Amino acid sequence: MHDYIIVGAGSSGSVLARRFVDAGKKVLLIEAGHLVKETANIDKIGGFPNLWGSKYDWNYETIPQKDLSNRVININQGKVVGGSGSINAMMFVRGHKSNYEQLSEKGGELWSMSNLNKALSKIENYIDGPKEGRFQTGIIQVRNCPDPTSYCPEFQQSAKDIGYKSDDWDYNGPIQDSGAGPLQFNIDENGDRHSPFKAYLKEILDNKNLEIISNAQVKRITLHNNVANGVEVELADGSLKKITCNKKIIISAGALGSPILLEKSGIGDPKILKNANINIKIEAPSVGKNLMDHLQLPVLFKLKKQLPNPKLLTGNVLFADLNNNSPYGAPDIQLNFTPAAPQPLQRLLPPLEFPVMIFLPILVQPQSVGSVHWDGERIKLDPQYLSNQNDIETLKKAINLCIKLANANGLNQLASDALLPPKEGHEDYIRENVTTIWHPVGTCRIGGNPMDSVVNQKLQVHGVENLHVVDSSVTPYVTGGNNHVLALVVGEMAADILLNSA
Repeated sequence: MHDYIIVGAGSSGSVLARRFVDAGKKVLLIEAGHLVKETANIDKIGGFPNLWGSKYDWNYETIPQKDLSNRVININQGKVVGGSGSINAMMFVRGHKSNYEQLSEKGGELWSMSNLNKALSKIENYIDGPKEGRFQTGIIQVRNCPDPTSYCPEFQQSAKDIGYKSDDWDYNGPIQDSGAGPLQFNIDENGDRHSPFKAYLKEILDNKNLEIISNAQVKRITLHNNVANGVEVELADGSLKKITCNKKIIISAGALGSPILLEKSGIGDPKILKNANINIKIEAPSVGKNLMDHLQLPVLFKLKKQLPNPKLLTGNVLFADLNNNSPYGAPDIQLNFTPAAPQPLQRLLPPLEFPVMIFLPILVQPQSVGSVHWDGERIKLDPQYLSNQNDIETLKKAINLCIKLANANGLNQLASDALLPPKEGHEDYIRENVTTIWHPVGTCRIGGNPMDSVVNQKLQVHGVENLHVVDSSVTPYVTGGNNHVLALVVGEMAADILLNSA
């Protein structure tokens, strides 16, 4: 019998499986998607857009978003061993220090800043040389933008020209906000994706203590007297199987999948469960609530000359606090920039008669909050994007920042007329064109009060023994940047906590 059952082989689940196996524990890792040892679309840096909407993608859809002109928005999430870390754009962004302070505040002494930094040191292997505040001790290789066609020195010059730090600035270093520099990626020395699967799982696939069941979906967690004692799994052939374990069951199905599985297991808001005709096992009113996500908005300028099409989606970034009072002291905008239409997106972009540069301001501290629930038949995903007017106002400021950068010394050598948005009607443009960058968090958030949180500091579901949630759903707030690193940190933290409390 297995010591641990992990439901979901994404970023956090991959970390857990590796650390448990390293500790000599018997682990069953259950993944709804495929086990793919090698494929060019995952490993090669330009292949991942081919996976969006494929069998490797959950391809979640929101309900019509009333503040986005009633558009239905796709949220791509990895349905493969390795999870979203196998289909994302490989950007490595730790997040603002305040994100970790928030975790520490909500998680208590187990989530101290020293423990969080220790976890980060196990993840990051910055291969571009020693640098203040960086780790070279971790398992995932990280490097500055390796593609010269993606990097744009003119962008850095424009940022410097309008007052942002630029020279040798490192957003993963001591100071994240108010600076511009090259984006960093989990790309190895061979120029391939260094995914959670490759870093954590690949070398232990044949370990006798690890069993992976892929193409299998857990339908519910089974409970007896408020103790989780097993999982009910639908296997690839359609048959149902109940599996038990010795110690703990860990849900690592992501910010959209984990709350749904809790609800299907009878753990959630009684009103939601009753409407879905689910027997109530544990009252947990916060399950599926507190959903937050990052939004991005394209701002395009016509180029004065044709530039090579970059191999990466982007290679340049600026972090800014445009409101000077953003929540928790983090930047409110992450501005990604690409000097020309990137190769990976060629098939997805509308035909253009002329070359363009692309600004992508990302709203990284949104104040709009939504939810995800199971209604008895399907997932009701309602992020309530842009329901808070403050998010609109921040994006308006971001558009003005893009215009200012394009006209500054540097990019003014490349940029011609602005194409999008139009000169007038910025709010309409925002509501009609903003979309997600696929960073949902918060739906099983950590905390001490069972009425406004789902898990305690040990990531144990309130009121249920032997059941834990370990993924980005436990983070109490959305991060000041791409949340993949934080998902890895949560995995490392959980492994230490669970092994030390076993």
